[in-house]
Amino acid sequence: MDPEAALGFLAQASGVLAGSLDYERTLLEVARLAVPDVADWCAVDIVEPDGSLRQITSTHPDPEQEGLLMELRRRYRAEKGGSAGAAYAILTGEPTLAEDTRGSAEIDLRSDEREVYERLGPKSYMIVPLMARGRTIGALTLLTTREGRHYTEADLDFAEHLGRRFALAIDNARLYDEAESARAMLDTLFRSVPVGLAILDADLRVVRANDTLSAIATRAATECVGCSIAELFGTRGEQLEPLCRRVLETGEPLLDHDAPWGARHYVVSCTPVRAVDGSPAGVGLVTIDVTERRRLLERERAAGQRAAFLARAGEILETSLDYETTLRNVAQLAVPDIADWCAIHMLEDSGAVRLVAAEHRDPARTKLAWELDERYPTQPDAPGGAAAVIRSGQGEAHSTISQEQLERAAVDAEHLEIMRALQFRSSVIAPLRASGRTFGAITFVAAESGRSFAPEDVDIAEEIARRAGLAIENARLYTERSRIAHTLQAELLPTRLPAIPGASVAVRYRAAGELNEVGGDFYDVFERRDGGWAFVIGDVSGKGAEAAAVTALARHTIRTASLEMASPTALLETLNEALLTQRAGTEFCTVCVATLTRHETGGAGLRIALGGHPPALVLRAGGVVEEHGEPGTLIGVFGDPRLEEIDVELGPGDVMLLYTDGVTEAGPAGAELGEEGLARLLGELRGRSPDEIVAAVERAAVEIQDGRPRDDIALVALRLDR
Repeated sequence: MDPEAALGFLAQASGVLAGSLDYERTLLEVARLAVPDVADWCAVDIVEPDGSLRQITSTHPDPEQEGLLMELRRRYRAEKGGSAGAAYAILTGEPTLAEDTRGSAEIDLRSDEREVYERLGPKSYMIVPLMARGRTIGALTLLTTREGRHYTEADLDFAEHLGRRFALAIDNARLYDEAESARAMLDTLFRSVPVGLAILDADLRVVRANDTLSAIATRAATECVGCSIAELFGTRGEQLEPLCRRVLETGEPLLDHDAPWGARHYVVSCTPVRAVDGSPAGVGLVTIDVTERRRLLERERAAGQRAAFLARAGEILETSLDYETTLRNVAQLAVPDIADWCAIHMLEDSGAVRLVAAEHRDPARTKLAWELDERYPTQPDAPGGAAAVIRSGQGEAHSTISQEQLERAAVDAEHLEIMRALQFRSSVIAPLRASGRTFGAITFVAAESGRSFAPEDVDIAEEIARRAGLAIENARLYTERSRIAHTLQAELLPTRLPAIPGASVAVRYRAAGELNEVGGDFYDVFERRDGGWAFVIGDVSGKGAEAAAVTALARHTIRTASLEMASPTALLETLNEALLTQRAGTEFCTVCVATLTRHETGGAGLRIALGGHPPALVLRAGGVVEEHGEPGTLIGVFGDPRLEEIDVELGPGDVMLLYTDGVTEAGPAGAELGEEGLARLLGELRGRSPDEIVAAVERAAVEIQDGRPRDDIALVALRLDR
């Protein structure tokens, strides 16, 4: 394929692949894209999580020939293993080129296959690994049956480049598919949890509410979004709003607040929702209908001490959304007030029952509990104990533990003697439930204290288990949601910075918003084919999945276009065309592209182009700060953007700083840091390393907003060494 046709094909392929983040569709598109421009038949082999290979082909128009191709591939793999073919490319990361396969087959053909094989007429083939983010995720096979078309080394180079593009598109789609699946699961659990849940933003307006809360508010869940507390609960909200505001302002949770509303009675908890940097981003509202439980407690005023204990337990369980911390808190809250021992077992995805928390007032005995579990692990099919409670969802209570029960539970004679020495007297095992499923069990044991569990103690144990189940599930969901957001954000930024000879580079990225919401600002630093270096920084409109898609498109479009040794303005024009084509003008971004070329004399040349982005700052070794770059127009808005390049010379000790408007627009209205303020600050940092410079700039932007940045912050600093 000639260079012009290859470039056109790459542009078309990039357009098709960037048009969707659907994993299955991307796999099919990759298999079909190469036919007929590059190959007459194409196969994609993807490594599945279990290590097997999944095959997707472009499908030969002749079903009989397609069947033969698939059969020969099956036999070839069985015969060659990882020594050849797609398996070899995946195992070694090395490509395979067969320039001329006419007249010979690499595997024995049966007599009934020869005629079909001759009609197929394979001429040449290539196999290249699909590599993305340092991993080999599969292999791409290209086969030509066209007379006169034989692959060469130049074709192999093109195929490897094509494989890298395809691999990145597949990996991006896989990551997006996994994130969407996880988010859908979280959404389902949020809707189905049997308590009223709502997330309020910093203005105390509803961002999200589940059906249980909407029933309390007598509004549909979709109608709750955007409502104030007063609009949500009427006159009842007038009492709740100042409490939520106090939580937002102080950062202290309000837990188990009694709210008698008409004929029903509720317990309301308000907890601060924090950004990753610890700053408050809103309030989480949990509303539980406790009408029946309240009536029961009122009839049993003699159990006041136990009710107080439950309130304290609620405080402990609500103090953390960290999964591991919540498990420890659950075990600790029971000892020694209601039990001498407490243990928590969880059901794992594999079906195993694992001890995840254990507590005794004596640390030595807590250690002993873990040692016993290691020696005598809980069997999932055990007829009694935690495993049986998890299977049935029904609790167990033994006011007295007899010697016969100990003998049935003991694995061997030594195990029996240990349990006798621990003086087990009474036990209660309650299931841990949430969202209609049982996922664990909490065990309370009375031993050396000599107490025995009465029916009211069983009630308390079950109530602790109910609250603990909700707290553990909420903590797990929160931890998983945070992990997903962090993972997706990390995939949208470079995993590491390249080492630039004779220079130092540092970056900073700080996302604003709940759970470090993906998207927003981005940066990139990479080596160009001409031996120079490219520095990219940008700010995408919006946030969330749409912004993430634009961020991925922007970074990878610029990287791909750089393979052709394009100028900064050409890179921006390519990105502008991609955004207009792929996003239809619905999203846009500001971008700064700077290329660095080292001189033999020790200095370096910068070429800078701006697409609606703030200018680059250069701190000279002598302390002077300069602005460089013509503003240009936004990328993704106009078909013919106005873009200009400027050249800047850097000497030893000079520093270039690229930034997003989250820095200059930081601060209260009318008192923002601004470009002049940033330039003054940079001048004061003369002689500092790039790491120290980006850290100081980030700190200044955050402090001027009282530690609660409203917008994402991205920084890239380069210094030529003396």
